[in-house]
Amino acid sequence: MATMTFREAMAGFSDILYARAMENMADRRNHLLSAPGARANAHSTMMFDVVLEKGGMASVSVSRYCAGFTLRCSAWVTSQNATPVVSGHIFSSDGGGTEFANVPMEQRVQFELKTGFWRSTTFTIHLRTTPALPEGSVLKVFMDIDY
Repeated sequence: MATMTFREAMAGFSDILYARAMENMADRRNHLLSAPGARANAHSTMMFDVVLEKGGMASVSVSRYCAGFTLRCSAWVTSQNATPVVSGHIFSSDGGGTEFANVPMEQRVQFELKTGFWRSTTFTIHLRTTPALPEGSVLKVFMDIDY
């Protein structure tokens, strides 16, 4: 399976959200996007790599247009080294997100991310491993997303 960065994964996912919004807007009977926190009753899964910097830390942001959907997420992190725990946070510039501390690898964290209808939304992920994995280590992040 090809590896993607957070930016690449969000670009593909935002394209899906945009297409879904256009489908719904084309159907005059369906006013899905008329209220904040729109739901399409759809599901997607994405996987991306996060490369750690010095001290076992990483910080990644990406700004994408996501059509005003509220994303209900379940995410987990894996590593070739199963001993570290991970702490950090994920946030959306339009609201939502979560902070987490000392979460074992593969344990799910659940949260909501809100997206803007009129502008792009910036998503930010900060991760830190304990004990700190070496610079260049790769964490795989998986996200199940209902929207």
